[in-house]
Amino acid sequence: MSAAESLLEARITGKTYRRPDGVAMEAVRDLSLTLARGEFVCLIGPSGCGKTTTLRILTGLDRDFEGTLAPDPAQLAIGIAFQEPRLLLWRTVEENIRIVLPPARRGMDLSVLLESFGLAVHRARYPGELSLGLARRVSLARALAVEPDLLVLDEPFVSLDAQAAVELRRCVMLAAEREHTGAAGRMGVLMVTHNVREALQLADRLVLLAPRPTYILEEVRLGVPRAARSPDWIEAERAALAARFPVLSEV
Repeated sequence: MSAAESLLEARITGKTYRRPDGVAMEAVRDLSLTLARGEFVCLIGPSGCGKTTTLRILTGLDRDFEGTLAPDPAQLAIGIAFQEPRLLLWRTVEENIRIVLPPARRGMDLSVLLESFGLAVHRARYPGELSLGLARRVSLARALAVEPDLLVLDEPFVSLDAQAAVELRRCVMLAAEREHTGAAGRMGVLMVTHNVREALQLADRLVLLAPRPTYILEEVRLGVPRAARSPDWIEAERAALAARFPVLSEV
């Protein structure tokens, strides 16, 4: 991969933290990952394997680790949508999105963005009036409002009912396929999930993680276009991966 194509290169040789009882826990060991511009990558692994810890390191939220990141995440425009929407309860939907914009852009028209996420009719509502599915849409729209180089999604569909999950996946797929550009080029997407099926539906590349201390078991590139990934294809691929990597049968 050329320097022009690369968005982020990481080498995490080690990450250890202490539990509340003082016991040291090794979370990550010898993990190397490169993310290209315009690429959708899913980190997949069983619960507690270190996915979110790895994500926090890759985005610069956790700098207490051994290894290197290039460039420094502070040099990238990063939009993050967490499991919890983390909306300000005293601000409207529109205000929650505007607040992340730099002062020079706070007055920009958000109509197209709101409409693309089905939020136009909810723009004046407050988070307490929204379902979890709608609140997660607001969180995703807010992450995209900054026109990120890197969009980060941490288990964005967990705990949603089936229809809300389908609608949010559609929003994510449209965002991934739409041409978003930042100062450094096309947007990359990095998503953490424990759901192999949704990863197979959305990603260009799967990064399979081992149980703690996590490392990369294997990287799998998906050559089939998203539109051609039928439920039967997804299930066959999931079963094949689970047969090769038994740890994924727990996912």
